[in-house]
Amino acid sequence: MRELSLIETEIVSGGALVATLGDAAEGAVWGFFEGLATGAAVGGSASRSAVFGPIAQVVGLVFGSIVGPIVGTVMGALWGKDTVAAYGADFRQNYGTSGSVALV
Repeated sequence: MRELSLIETEIVSGGALVATLGDAAEGAVWGFFEGLATGAAVGGSASRSAVFGPIAQVVGLVFGSIVGPIVGTVMGALWGKDTVAAYGADFRQNYGTSGSVALV
């Protein structure tokens, strides 16, 4: 049996929402920048196509730079800075950049 990651534990247990408004604000700001960095890095990651690859990279970069901060802000405001940071690191590790982009 494997160890659950922080984000998996939060999802399975229902997750503990932030306790104070200050924690929610800190999580939202952290989530915005974490989502922006992750969305841009993963969305604009290298493609293996010579013809449509550059187009896909530009679209992915723009789309990732829009969706990433939205998801990060909401997630950070609800679950806090630590959860959104773990989610961003896990997302980068699993989807394209192998954890090479770090906001910290």
